[in-house]
Amino acid sequence: MIPATLTPSTAAGIHWDAIIVGAGPAGSATAIRLSRGGLRVLLLDRGMMPRPKVCGCCLSPQAMAELESLVGRSASDPQPVPLRLVRILARGGLAQIAMQGGGTLSREALDPLLVRRAIDAGAEWLPQCSVRDCEDDSNEVRVRVQLNGAPATGVSATLRGDLCILATGLADHVRIRSRATPTAPSQPRRRQLPASRIGLGATLAPEAGSLPGGELVMAVGRSGYVGLIRLEDGRIDVAAAIDATAITAAGSSALALADLVSDACSAAPELVLRPSLLAAAVRATRPLTHVSPLVAGDGSGIFRVGDAAGYIEPFTGEGMGWALTSARILANALIGGRSDGRPIGRGNGQVAGKYRNDYADAFAAHHARCRAIARAVRHPLLVAGAVRAAALSPRIAARLLPWVVGGRSAGPAAVRSEADR
Repeated sequence: MIPATLTPSTAAGIHWDAIIVGAGPAGSATAIRLSRGGLRVLLLDRGMMPRPKVCGCCLSPQAMAELESLVGRSASDPQPVPLRLVRILARGGLAQIAMQGGGTLSREALDPLLVRRAIDAGAEWLPQCSVRDCEDDSNEVRVRVQLNGAPATGVSATLRGDLCILATGLADHVRIRSRATPTAPSQPRRRQLPASRIGLGATLAPEAGSLPGGELVMAVGRSGYVGLIRLEDGRIDVAAAIDATAITAAGSSALALADLVSDACSAAPELVLRPSLLAAAVRATRPLTHVSPLVAGDGSGIFRVGDAAGYIEPFTGEGMGWALTSARILANALIGGRSDGRPIGRGNGQVAGKYRNDYADAFAAHHARCRAIARAVRHPLLVAGAVRAAALSPRIAARLLPWVVGGRSAGPAAVRSEADR
């Protein structure tokens, strides 16, 4: 566990340059960059570190590059497992391609690593702290929090700062109060895709399947798709996007996940054993695909970053890369707008505009590509046909498959179909 670096009462007595809500990759990365830029930063999370999360645990080449710029290289840090092969399964067909530049690292290892780097950079850390709401005006942002867990249960405080950065993930649970109508949110919080799938995830014991290390399996079934990967400690991570109706029909998240894996991985049932899935502690997320305002609040002092700002169904495995990149984009917009040692994000349309523009430049094309992929994987027969066709033209497949999974190919000769096994 990473203990708090200050007490709630001390935090309430400080006027912060930035209060960051959520210590996942986006929140901690923002804290690192702003602290290195000289800002006084408070990083909050409603849990302790480490804590499990529903996540594919894949680090794309983009994520690996961002991570190295944040934490450097140290033999004492947890090391990502290099990703060397991606397999795509659909309706009995298989295509696989050697990849380079990506990796995998559990959230129980990655998140604490980034929190520690934020503390090393000068950020203060306050865990087990639930944010109830925040209010933005022309002078400051006020963040109302409640401490969780004994003996802090029921302890509340109001934190004050120039900026509040919401890195609250898919939940995005923080209510933003308006000066004009204090009891209501000041803006719509998100636009949710009506047919958006639900995320399900579980972490299984090393002996729960034969999945080799260094390989990512993406399998498409009738009710959704699932990613399988072996973590740095040998456990198997299972992360799926599934239709809500399938969970209701199955009667439980564990059974829905097991049914999806059995359907999608019918060509390789040994990868993950069904009894292990049925016995697993399966966690669920809010609906996945959404878009939320990057800048919120009346005084332009509240920003969203990472999954809280927008998310596309995670077939591509690029989510953590996007989170880390969005943190860098926001930090650059805020630090670049400083004057006399202070951030000028508050009420400054130029800073908000730079964040919106740079975010769009970085992600618009990627998000459009991933929306197209998310639509395509709703048709397993179509995916199965593409998978089988990939084996007939290895050079085309060597270009196509990295486009699908967001990685770099190690060469065209690595593509093959189930018939070649």
